[in-house]
Amino acid sequence: MSAADAMAALVSGEDAAIYAYSVAGARVAGAKRRRALTALDSHQSHRDRAASIIVAAGGTPPGSAVAYTLPAPVDSPSVAKSLMALVDNRLVGLYADAASGLEGAERRWAVRAAIECATRAVTWGTEPQAFPVGDSSIPVASTAPTASAGASAVASPSGTAVGASATPSPTPSVQ
Repeated sequence: MSAADAMAALVSGEDAAIYAYSVAGARVAGAKRRRALTALDSHQSHRDRAASIIVAAGGTPPGSAVAYTLPAPVDSPSVAKSLMALVDNRLVGLYADAASGLEGAERRWAVRAAIECATRAVTWGTEPQAFPVGDSSIPVASTAPTASAGASAVASPSGTAVGASATPSPTPSVQ
């Protein structure tokens, strides 16, 4: 994967994370809602920084999808926490891919963001992992039919999105 492709996947992944956190954050209360809002702000900031890196390199960041299809109805706090953990876990791999093509301050930022996402996934209930990335061969997300073809929920290195699915495919349980 080229550095430009990795950065584009990262912007798309952060756009999907923003969507997922907007939906899931509404299903939690109290301290968990405040944590979700803080994470939402962080994802927005990271998306903006990734987009600015693309622009600085002379590229155009991908646009976000109009909507995303989530892997399961987010109808309880436990499903909401699982979705936020899944999204953050999947972003770790995207940040690792991006870091491999960056240098200096941008590379340090990508590594710190990967650590932040991994830590946040654990706080939402995911088991700690050596490298917390799910099986990217399992399509756990894709854009809804109304979304543009270039935008995805959280794009994995294989080009599938993570966090939702528009087609009947094997997806991990979100509970």
